[in-house]
Amino acid sequence: MRSSSSSLFNTVTIFLLGFTARNVFENMELSPKLFWNDKTAPYGSDASFPSMSRTSGTKNLSPIHHSAPSNNDEVSYLEWLKVARNQSLSLSADQEPIQIMYRAMSGIGHQLVRLSSAYHFAMLYQIPRVWPTHNPVCHDRDGIFAIYNHLIGEGQLMVDIPFFGRENLFQNPNLFPRPNTTLDYQGQKRVINMINEIPGYGHAPGRIWPIEYLMQGHTSGKQETDYQLYHQLMLLFGHKHKTRIQKVMDITQFNEHIVFGLHVRTGNGEGGDFQNKGRGMNDLGDWLTRFVSLLCDYKGQHSHYFAKKPLMVYVGTDTGSVISKLQTHSNAACKIPFVSSDQTFAKEGGSVTYNQKYDDSNKCLNGWEDMFLDMYLFTRCNSVIAGTYSSFTQSAPLSFMMNKAKQQKQQQLEGNEQFHPHYFCDVGVDGDRIDCATTLIGWLNQTSHMTWGALNGTKQSMKHEITFPRMDQHAEIEKTFVGAGIKGNV
Repeated sequence: MRSSSSSLFNTVTIFLLGFTARNVFENMELSPKLFWNDKTAPYGSDASFPSMSRTSGTKNLSPIHHSAPSNNDEVSYLEWLKVARNQSLSLSADQEPIQIMYRAMSGIGHQLVRLSSAYHFAMLYQIPRVWPTHNPVCHDRDGIFAIYNHLIGEGQLMVDIPFFGRENLFQNPNLFPRPNTTLDYQGQKRVINMINEIPGYGHAPGRIWPIEYLMQGHTSGKQETDYQLYHQLMLLFGHKHKTRIQKVMDITQFNEHIVFGLHVRTGNGEGGDFQNKGRGMNDLGDWLTRFVSLLCDYKGQHSHYFAKKPLMVYVGTDTGSVISKLQTHSNAACKIPFVSSDQTFAKEGGSVTYNQKYDDSNKCLNGWEDMFLDMYLFTRCNSVIAGTYSSFTQSAPLSFMMNKAKQQKQQQLEGNEQFHPHYFCDVGVDGDRIDCATTLIGWLNQTSHMTWGALNGTKQSMKHEITFPRMDQHAEIEKTFVGAGIKGNV
């Protein structure tokens, strides 16, 4: 059986696949093959877990190999993660010769999009873990670790996951395209510090990624690593905050509905970057009225999907009054339930921003928890609808919807029962149309799988927040390694 850990010696030569031109979006099965369906509650248990062992001939310590899980075996995976992350708190230089410390900035969507690049970087260059940290804005005693400790518990994020057996992206080059790389850390522990942006990664050169660039294989398996990261984050958050989550699920009867997640980011008085990019709604009241009408029409025309489970909309927003307005409009029309979690909203016009000042660290941490809770529940939805473009929805929610859609397509090919499609949708500028995608390449290319509403309505002014490797940035990557005292041929 293959070793459960990567072999990092004083000179590490990693023979990997080159950057080949292939369509990783349409032809490659997402790995791991784990997803949440309406009946799966990924909260974990007290199940026993195999002991830790050091594999002979390796330099890093990992949990022993576990057989590949069944599709919904998230309880066992969570137990594996808990042991592995706890072990990651006290690794010696011999066990962890290269360490990535990622320092996040700005809002939760902004930082997760970039954390996904740090995670992909670690996968490419065979670094088995990533430390997620954040600027110490909450002034907690845990400092840069405070926010992520509160959200997902202590420990690093795992990149090398032998739990997945043959579907371990880290160990199997047939599942994951990589560059030919030689690294030499010269027998000492080396720390790669990354702050906000990741060297060698970037946003689209314009507002959206050119499809020609993506189809040439330049994404280098990032869709796969994104899902592995986001799935891990949501599983850990779901376990740590299971009591609060279960309360929301019970009150809303979440599992008894087909749930669409709606993200309405109005800015709530926010200026600066949000205002400069024109990301708000021109007339919020009219937009909400049109959107409810649009959704009522959709529900009526697709009633067969909602015969067993009625439609419900979970709302994530920065403006508390949005929820009550949606409820009022819906009650006067088709009576679709619009629900949200119990959380504290800023006062009307008070602005919501990542650097909001709090008078104590607990309020600060709870504010981050509220945001992450919305994101978590979006990943549990059947489909996600973005009122305006946002890194919040383009991080974990987008990744989860694309994974669910692909799994659903496979199930349909196998002749399973037809359910409502899993969509990631963008609402038009005036709230009178939605454009929905079922593949990442389709969404990036602005090629809708389904459009509903006013076909002559103005589509959302899109900006891709998702990041990909930039093939012209090898010098930046080499500089990053050299800065950490690592020599190599990158």
